[in-house]
Amino acid sequence: MRTFGGQRVNPTVALRSDRLELRPLGETHAAFVESLYASPEVTRTLLRIQGPISRQEARELCETPTAMLGEYRFVAALRANDRPVGVGNVRIPTAAAGVAGIGYSVLPNLWRQGVGTELAELLVEFAFSTLGAGEVRATTLVEAVASARVVEKLGFAILEAEARELDSRGEERRVTRWYLRRAG
Repeated sequence: MRTFGGQRVNPTVALRSDRLELRPLGETHAAFVESLYASPEVTRTLLRIQGPISRQEARELCETPTAMLGEYRFVAALRANDRPVGVGNVRIPTAAAGVAGIGYSVLPNLWRQGVGTELAELLVEFAFSTLGAGEVRATTLVEAVASARVVEKLGFAILEAEARELDSRGEERRVTRWYLRRAG
């Protein structure tokens, strides 16, 4: 167990919406993670992964115990058939008390169907309700207009436009940083 915002956190909590269920990412999800990041459509929208990853890299990503480090990784599955359709994470940066960050990826064949928004909304709910965060942040690439639209739909506001950040290859990318404060 970990504490955040004075609360004990159970990283195995499952979150549900009408279509999705989020479960902790584990070794059984490695093949799905590998296939998700094999898509250039997906990786071109990310800062941390710019190309396909190997099965071993996917396995390591899924098996790394991150909750103790302040990161919670989830697989999103359709409730109707239990098929994995995306991944998401919630990070608690040590530099900003009460602030959590979210990230997510969804299979391209489900884009423009509200699945990304639903996934991001569950991550925000986890950050606010389970972790007790007072603010949630997200970062989108400037050219990833659909990603920006997802966070806008959830009520995020721009914290910093046209910022610069290095991707995992060391290349500078233009990003927008977003924030959402807990109501009340």
